[in-house]
Amino acid sequence: MPETGLKPDHLKQIYRILLLNSDRLNPGAEIAQPTYDEFKKSRPEWTTSIRRELEYLVFKFGLFLGKKLSVPLLQKFGKGVGSVAYRVLRKDRGIVEKQLKLIFPELDDAERKQWTRECFGHFGQMLFEFLCLPQIINNQEKLVHVENEDALTNAVNAEKGVILLGMHMGNWELITTYAKRTGLVMTAATANVPDQRINELIISQREQTNMEIMPRGTSMSSRKLFRCLRNKNILILIIDQDTNVPSTWVPFFGIPAKTPVGAAVFALKTGATVVSYNVIRETDGTFRLKFETVGTFVRHHPEMEQDVYSVTKKMNLHLEQRIRQNPQQWAWFHRRWRHRPSKEELKKMEELEQI
Repeated sequence: MPETGLKPDHLKQIYRILLLNSDRLNPGAEIAQPTYDEFKKSRPEWTTSIRRELEYLVFKFGLFLGKKLSVPLLQKFGKGVGSVAYRVLRKDRGIVEKQLKLIFPELDDAERKQWTRECFGHFGQMLFEFLCLPQIINNQEKLVHVENEDALTNAVNAEKGVILLGMHMGNWELITTYAKRTGLVMTAATANVPDQRINELIISQREQTNMEIMPRGTSMSSRKLFRCLRNKNILILIIDQDTNVPSTWVPFFGIPAKTPVGAAVFALKTGATVVSYNVIRETDGTFRLKFETVGTFVRHHPEMEQDVYSVTKKMNLHLEQRIRQNPQQWAWFHRRWRHRPSKEELKKMEELEQI
């Protein structure tokens, strides 16, 4: 191999830049669709009620601590919990490492393990920050710094409603602080957890004067979400996970991924501007909330399905680029590609890709 004169670190940086500017979908090529069979968790059915009772009690105790301890102390405690989880949760650690190896093949084993440890530490902190969310809201001027606010302000001033595109990265829950600060009315579509008692505690923690929480997945919730945009308010949607909502197959990091279509459908039907937000953790324990304009979308194709694919693909690519900027702060333990497209679905995706 000829001598390039470049150090390995330089080559890795070039590799990452090339990936950042490519969606990498190559129709007709063999696609490395991951499997997660080795990470299946088999728990006896009789343990479910015991486990949920323990989770409820621990969560209630966590909310108590969130009122009594300072934010820096809780962050430190959360990072320690994340470190313990990294050592104990072998299967979750395996999912993170497998997906990092798939998406960042340029990492060596030591780098991949370090990113995995940082990911667990980050989400341990994020959990404890959620438990003290009212504290952060009350002290947000010191803790949450806003960048590119004009992107959201201009979208609001267009008076067509705003779709605020989030992701499971950084501390996405802190968008609540911005709603409180500005008085802007927001509705967030969220998923439920299995234990209704915990679900009610989570909603209570999230819901503020200007922040409405709307559990998704019902026809009633869909109508209410449309009403939010018709009232020219802000609708928060997160589409970076494989969930049980209306979805389509769209590349995510070049791999077919079951992706929620709600954001694309709402944008196309209402004309609402799509703005993304990202709340990144800084090394000093503060946060950087950044808004970016994704676009306003109109119909261009004869079939709605074609436009939905095109818009969802653009959103996915935008999210990919944000993840590549701060990869350790994304939820890699979520099995993003747990569903696999059938041959017919894969063929359909490739056809839509050529339009």
